[in-house]
Amino acid sequence: MSELTNTKFPASLGVFSPTGHIVMAFTTDDAAGKARQALLDGGFSKDEVAYYNHLEVMSEFEKSEEQAINPVQIGQDVAKVEEFLALAKEGCGFLVVHARKKDRSKRAIEIVHPFGLKFAEKYNLLTIEELA
Repeated sequence: MSELTNTKFPASLGVFSPTGHIVMAFTTDDAAGKARQALLDGGFSKDEVAYYNHLEVMSEFEKSEEQAINPVQIGQDVAKVEEFLALAKEGCGFLVVHARKKDRSKRAIEIVHPFGLKFAEKYNLLTIEELA
């Protein structure tokens, strides 16, 4: 794994739970890496920006799909897992960006938009907000 790679996705009780984060998908792993660097250059810290290549996303979410019937996984959005998995199979790279405040979220999207951003969703406490 590269230095940019994280091994765990944000979770709560084993369920994917990136509250306060934006999940972004890019056309390629390389595009996601360039977007990550742009965020770092734009004032985000290494602790705020996690990069996942398509193979890591496939591995993580294939495990989630297999355990979808597990009672511990109650609350897991199976459709969202399938969407992320499909994008990863297309070769998309992902970033998970910590950006609790609205102005920080807006800034992140402005920075990464030129790098092949396919979609961006912010996970609020009770809602998912589509940003791009």
